[in-house]
Amino acid sequence: MENTKCPVAKKCSGCQLSKLSYEQQLAWKQKDVAGLLGSYGEVSPIIPMEPPCGYRCKVQAVFRSDRSGRIISGVYQSSRNGIVGIDRCMVNDPRADEIIVGIRELMRSFKIRPWDPGTDRGFIKHVLVRIGRNTGEILVTIVGGTSMFPKKRDFVTALVKRFPAIKTVTFSVNRSPDFLTLGDHAEVLFGEGYIIDEICGKKFRISPQSFYQVNPVQTEVLYGKAMEFAAMTGKERVIDAYCGTGTIGIIASRNARDVIGVELNRDAIRDARMNARENKIRNVRFVPGDAGWFMEGMAAEGEKVDVVLMDPPRAGSDRKFLHSLLSLSPEKIVYVSCNPETLARDLAYLTKRDYLVKKMQPVDMFPVTDSVETVCLLGKRKPDAKVKIGIDMDDYYRIRENAESK
Repeated sequence: MENTKCPVAKKCSGCQLSKLSYEQQLAWKQKDVAGLLGSYGEVSPIIPMEPPCGYRCKVQAVFRSDRSGRIISGVYQSSRNGIVGIDRCMVNDPRADEIIVGIRELMRSFKIRPWDPGTDRGFIKHVLVRIGRNTGEILVTIVGGTSMFPKKRDFVTALVKRFPAIKTVTFSVNRSPDFLTLGDHAEVLFGEGYIIDEICGKKFRISPQSFYQVNPVQTEVLYGKAMEFAAMTGKERVIDAYCGTGTIGIIASRNARDVIGVELNRDAIRDARMNARENKIRNVRFVPGDAGWFMEGMAAEGEKVDVVLMDPPRAGSDRKFLHSLLSLSPEKIVYVSCNPETLARDLAYLTKRDYLVKKMQPVDMFPVTDSVETVCLLGKRKPDAKVKIGIDMDDYYRIRENAESK
């Protein structure tokens, strides 16, 4: 796949590998991951995506007026405090782009202006579109610079009539200078305020603020590989650290005795519990709190865990978390990483202690960009049955003579 066809590639700069063919992109990512992680073991060939386009099911677009007064929408560039106008992006689900263009056209029809940061006037700041890839359900969130939504009901009615696949529309107010922030509260204008999607045979609720992987197709590949590495038999006790809305833990529950998901974000924990109920799963519980402290407490109580699943943010895990992980001492650790640099750093810490890297599998979650996901399996070191001691023979006879003379 050649990506040089994008007319705004240089201005946007969101797709760092846009000048490379897809084969060249995969080779670049393989070399990058192997260079960072190869000292810990063999890195399996990266799993590609086919086709490597149209995969983003979460799309945000900023709205502004150009110098002639024409409404434009696209990618916000903080360095220029401007917008790169985009009607169609090769990595976005085309349905999302069509809805954003449709909203722009409806704004002209209803005489609704974009918010102007210079005058603090106008209305729409940005629009968020989320799509359930496997269900086809669509959520649209309109973010305004003020709570005064002109012709709100008529606008939403026209939007849903034009795009019948939209299952819900919400409205949020963002009064901060930041363009892409959602407001604290979302008003439901149409539908239930959330959509449902399916991954690995499980249903997940997606609301405007929910964390949900933007590429559901490769997410199934990624999580499938994580379950393969965990190789559970139904008898294991599992910790899902950084559990978010519970996706990995819920998928793991079918092959585990019980799963405990731990997450600092209480809104995510609420969504995780809803997702467990939606799937009628009873062997999973979700706990709000710091996963490191939680594991430290379990270790202090003498509790045992067989598998820890961890999917930290790009910054990786901190030393406190890794120390707690070592204290709990699970038989297996399945580390899902979106940043091979921080994964390499964390592996250096774990492999100097009790663990060995057994498998590493990169997955191309974000074609055309320089990002790559990696699943890594770590297992506990097995102590040697025999201990070899080297001793100089002169020392041996000296020790022997001293022992006999006593």
